Amino acid sequence: MNLKEFNAIVSSPADLRYEYFVKKTADTQILWGLYDEGWAMTHDQDGAALLPLWPKGEFAEHCAIDEWSAYSSRPLDLLAFMDKILPKLEQDGVKTAIFYNNSDSAIVGASKLLQDLEAALKKY
Repeated sequence: MNLKEFNAIVSSPADLRYEYFVKKTADTQILWGLYDEGWAMTHDQDGAALLPLWPKGEFAEHCAIDEWSAYSSRPLDLLAFMDKILPKLEQDGVKTAIFYNNSDSAIVGASKLLQDLEAALKKY
């Protein structure tokens, strides 16, 4: 991906980045998080825990700054994520912060993300 394409995607509104995330993740069967002795986490304005996720490692690395500067991108297998992690997030009340760009992200509940990923996978 060239820099112009990268910047265009990163600067898109959160809802469009979410759509890109779902499509790209279904296509590659991989999603990305930031990891350093544990997964990077953040919080919404009410203090609720959020797990940030990205469609490609480059986008995750772009956010490995400030409190995440020691973190590096790590891939997650999509089907294992859907089967094991999303139900646990739902049970624990943890939402996802999809495609954070150092400014904002799409905040999505685990069950909604699971539904959207399942729908996207049916197209393949």
